[in-house]
Amino acid sequence: MMRRNTRLLTLSLAVAACTGGRDAALPAADSAAPSISAIPTLPKVGPVEIDSGPPVRLDRTAQGARVVMLPDSGDQINALQPPVLSTSNGRRLAFRGPAVTSDSAYFVGAVMLPLGPADLPLEGTLVTSYCRAGEKLCRTARREVRFSP
Repeated sequence: MMRRNTRLLTLSLAVAACTGGRDAALPAADSAAPSISAIPTLPKVGPVEIDSGPPVRLDRTAQGARVVMLPDSGDQINALQPPVLSTSNGRRLAFRGPAVTSDSAYFVGAVMLPLGPADLPLEGTLVTSYCRAGEKLCRTARREVRFSP
């Protein structure tokens, strides 16, 4: 506690020494002195783009159905953090792909979520981590989905 008080006293004396013991008058608002801001001007940014991730569709199969996620050309879906559908009844369903890249970081081809006949209707929040073509950093997209039988 004593050390803290000593630091505060030292800081107060240093500030007083910098001002020379006299009150610094601020220029009047209508003075001719140029106004220079200490805060840099940030570049203007365009409108925020809502990103819902790669398109998904429901395909019927002989065993039931499957949700298929097809990335756009050049986009890559993160295999280290695969897409997950959190259903409204509390289940977490992870998507799978037939293959991954040599570094196991991205899925190759379509990414699927197999469903049984009793799984439909299905609704919940789909969270996908993916990289757009030419980007080196993956983004996370979140959206509400609903699939009917």
